Amino acid sequence: MGYRILLFDADDTLLDFDANEAASFRSMMEEMGELWTEEIYGTYRKLNRELWRSIERGEIAVEEGVNRRFSDLMARYGRQVDGRLWEQTYRRYLNQGIQEIPQVHQVLGKLKENGYGLYVITNGVEETQTSRMARSGLDRYFRQMFISGKIGAGKPSRVFFDYVKSHVERFDAREALVIGDSLTSDIKGGIDAGIDTCWFCRNKSEEEREKEMEKRGVRPSYIIGDLTELFGILQAMAGREDCREI
Repeated sequence: MGYRILLFDADDTLLDFDANEAASFRSMMEEMGELWTEEIYGTYRKLNRELWRSIERGEIAVEEGVNRRFSDLMARYGRQVDGRLWEQTYRRYLNQGIQEIPQVHQVLGKLKENGYGLYVITNGVEETQTSRMARSGLDRYFRQMFISGKIGAGKPSRVFFDYVKSHVERFDAREALVIGDSLTSDIKGGIDAGIDTCWFCRNKSEEEREKEMEKRGVRPSYIIGDLTELFGILQAMAGREDCREI
């Protein structure tokens, strides 16, 4: 049995979130009259990752995490700031970011042409994710977008994936594949939900990938470093000649 339902993460799978995040953070700092440095940006990224891990574990809500990250950051530098105002400023820039993963349009276009059901499964704020997908033109490839901010639960929780299963027509876990860059969010969530998974891991050696999988205790069904590698997986599973690399 081949795959017919493809569940794509958005950030760093379809859209280059790292590039957008860096540009948006710098613009926010400039607007707030603060000096941007690599050191403060590095501190922010570490703090933000920790908050999102807490969100993934269900320890705090998305709104709480995003509204406190900048006040928490500046507190480390002895500054007291309005976290909500900073978040609003940052999100205004973030919403405009449409940096894309290489060949994403070609890959999604071919998959849609070949009759695959494409869906987005993403953690984040609804306004930001829908805006970025629409501005990039990627939204036209997908039948539906599932966003944690709208659902009220996020990956990797069973609540999120159960919601997806119940809202995808004729959903069959045996025919579904989760594609994403996060072992702790996308891959773990897919595994816990009984769905095959494909880890999209760019710019890392086999040794680095192996170390990360061991550290997280998560092993996907497949690993790819380029979106076009999906075609080989799908063709092997379905034996379809109409799904070949671009």
